[in-house]
Amino acid sequence: MSDLVRVLVVEDDAALSEILCDALQGHGYVVSPAALVRSALDQVRASEFDVAMVDLMLPDGSGIEVLREIAAQELATECIVLTGYAEVATAIEAMKLGAYDYLTKPARLEEIEVLVEKAAEKARLRRENVALRVRLERHDRPAGIVTDDPGMREILATIGRVASSELPVLVEGETGTGKELVARALHAQSPRAGAPFIAINCAAVQESLVESELFGHEKGAFTGAIARRPGVFELADRGVLFLDEVGEVSPAVQAKLLRVLESREFFRVGGTRTTQVDIRVVSATNKDMRREVAEGRFREDLYYRLGGVTIRLPPLRERRHDVGLLASVMLSRLTPRRTLSPGALDKLRAYAWPGNVRELQMVLHRAAVLSPRELLSPEDIPLDPPRPPKAEAVRAGMTLAEVERQYIESVLAEHGGHRGKAAKALGVDPKTLYNKLGAAKDKSGA
Repeated sequence: MSDLVRVLVVEDDAALSEILCDALQGHGYVVSPAALVRSALDQVRASEFDVAMVDLMLPDGSGIEVLREIAAQELATECIVLTGYAEVATAIEAMKLGAYDYLTKPARLEEIEVLVEKAAEKARLRRENVALRVRLERHDRPAGIVTDDPGMREILATIGRVASSELPVLVEGETGTGKELVARALHAQSPRAGAPFIAINCAAVQESLVESELFGHEKGAFTGAIARRPGVFELADRGVLFLDEVGEVSPAVQAKLLRVLESREFFRVGGTRTTQVDIRVVSATNKDMRREVAEGRFREDLYYRLGGVTIRLPPLRERRHDVGLLASVMLSRLTPRRTLSPGALDKLRAYAWPGNVRELQMVLHRAAVLSPRELLSPEDIPLDPPRPPKAEAVRAGMTLAEVERQYIESVLAEHGGHRGKAAKALGVDPKTLYNKLGAAKDKSGA
């Protein structure tokens, strides 16, 4: 929830209700009054409150009904019971329903204000405990970026400039290039660093469950929903939410994402009350989002809402200076005793790495486990046969230069990134190939 504390005051005495509301608003609380059980129940079902101050004797029934509804809904709302009748039986029933405390009218304003503050703090801790438990289930891990590449150093500088703002960030790049590392770096350098970082891979969640994972669900919302569960938007409150592979979400979910990003509030699946959050969104995709928008697969308004700043990560084949550094760091983390021979390093640098950094990590892990030697040789590092990345079809609107670059990159990948062999296959001088690649890179702004 946001830092504002929301208090429901259920009191039929208009003068007393006004005094309570004015006093609590003076402390910066957001206060909603109700004079009847019916209106109190409507508000409880429509919104979430941190504290409910409930008079037990109301014109249309007992305030106990409000407590029962809060208990039945398993809300993180702390209840303070007010009554002019010091009936022990009623007090015991209220406490059994989870009331935080019990006051007999007339009560001093100072006492009420202190009690509300303590109850609100308890409600906050209850929500944080639920969020922490679910975050632990998700096994989020810290990570860092390792690079010595000039282009990547510029990206790190951009991260440093953007981190202190509240702008949403869209990270584009092939699978395995480290998009989540960028998101974590933004979080770590931001004013939200002490708050949660929550990640969800939109492509890895079953389509029917995406909405529940994002927004949470109420008890009984669907088969298997045995209790209320917060979604990632709630878990990331006050922190950063990382939407990985956001380009995979359906049009229906896109519309709901747009609404949440605009209003910062949503409904849990099966819920009728709004939940408010204060988050910063970082999203990532391995797709060309401009093309996705142009071809009608992704909402243009959502694209602009997500991409306040766009960071494009280069594939590992364009960061060959980083291969040796990354390999050494990864291997030292896996097993300090293993090192790479010059021949093994050359083999790693010559490979095209279609799976990028993630593939490099897996190759090294496999070599560290299977090799009997501490000095890893080229034979200890089996690599998949060179294969070109999935080629894009030539489409209307592509320039001749774009078609040429696509073909050159395909041939280069076929030869493991070896420019001399690729130049020979293309029938051009290696210098010509080098110049063409440089020109294409300049035009793309990479």
